Amino acid sequence: MFRNVLRLRSATTKTTVMMTGATVLLLTNTTSALSSSKTYQESPKVQKLGTESSFSFGVIADVQWADTEDGYNYAKTVKRCYRGAFQTLGNAVDWWCDQSSHNNINLSFIAQLGDIVDGINVKLKESDVALQKAIKELDRAPCPSINIIGNHELYNFDRTELTKASWLRHGNKEFYSISPSAGWRVIVLDPYQIALIGHSRDDPRRKEAVELLAKENPNISPDGAGGRNWYDGIEGYQRRFVPYNGGFGKEQLDWFASELALASVKQERVIVLSHVIIHPKACAGGTMAWDYEKALDIIHSINNSNDVEVVIAVLCGHDHRGFYYQDETGVHHCTFSSPLNKGSKGKAFGMIKVSPNTMEIVGPYVDDFLPDVPGRPPKKSCDENVDGDSILGPCESIILPFGQRKQPSSSSTITDEQSFVIR
Repeated sequence: MFRNVLRLRSATTKTTVMMTGATVLLLTNTTSALSSSKTYQESPKVQKLGTESSFSFGVIADVQWADTEDGYNYAKTVKRCYRGAFQTLGNAVDWWCDQSSHNNINLSFIAQLGDIVDGINVKLKESDVALQKAIKELDRAPCPSINIIGNHELYNFDRTELTKASWLRHGNKEFYSISPSAGWRVIVLDPYQIALIGHSRDDPRRKEAVELLAKENPNISPDGAGGRNWYDGIEGYQRRFVPYNGGFGKEQLDWFASELALASVKQERVIVLSHVIIHPKACAGGTMAWDYEKALDIIHSINNSNDVEVVIAVLCGHDHRGFYYQDETGVHHCTFSSPLNKGSKGKAFGMIKVSPNTMEIVGPYVDDFLPDVPGRPPKKSCDENVDGDSILGPCESIILPFGQRKQPSSSSTITDEQSFVIR
């Protein structure tokens, strides 16, 4: 029933074969949204690496849909269009199909950056049904999906349940890498390896999270309760130490460093996917991973040790309004907006066209997808290679060039409203 799910190389997989354009189809068929789908496995054929080529992929983040009336975030400051977000997912799939069938753009995969269903589904007792409908909708896309674990997946399902989910790699340690095209590596990170949510109470990763939060934010109780007083006396980037964020952990970060080192040796460039944000200036300053500094140090170290950037982009969701920031080592940090913001009236989706020198972000209306914040390059109308008469009307694009490093800018100011956006 569900066909577009990638089965690819992970930190716990012994194979060293990397994904090529060809794949082998493995069929499984049952009715559970968690345990069944049609999955792709990589081909044993290895591409010759070292020469950068071009490829494209679709992107959507934080669909967070539920079959219920519109609501608000915890602070009652931001509207959430639950059913409209699902309509936007459908519109996104239609648009990706249109790019494939009418515009001859072959998408390598869809980067679904996490939180595909909202935590309110637990209260509605609709977790499995909502997930099944969302995955089935993604299944209409013209290519496989890379599905990332976000906090709302972990509100609906624990890690034991997610190990049975064929729409994920394996659900427990969801970090791995793929090579979608010669000279390129895409690294998928799991920002909830160290977390209060998703793990059993005796899991060492949860125990580590309890100890960390007790040290960094005493407002948080071990069960994650505390609601509106989480931020009492907590200022600046310390405000990231809350239950809806998480950490990568030492095991994953060591693996991440080794992946970047290998990419450097093979003269590959890297795009990183993570639900939770890695740079504090790519959000309001409170929705980063708990150990984002260590992840950034790894990225900056590999980029500073090479003449050209190894890591060229970090793509995230989590902060629903979205953001953009290019750091001093040339990395483009893109935080994509949520369809919850405008529901069916918005166009918070698009695709990324990667070439040896640029990354082009394309969408029907890119400001809904990647907001127009200071530092983001201006949008333009798409060139003749993209059909302006597509089903959703003329499209727009933003060009992000590679090889242009910059000086760091001043830090952002965080407000209480900003801190409550993603909960």
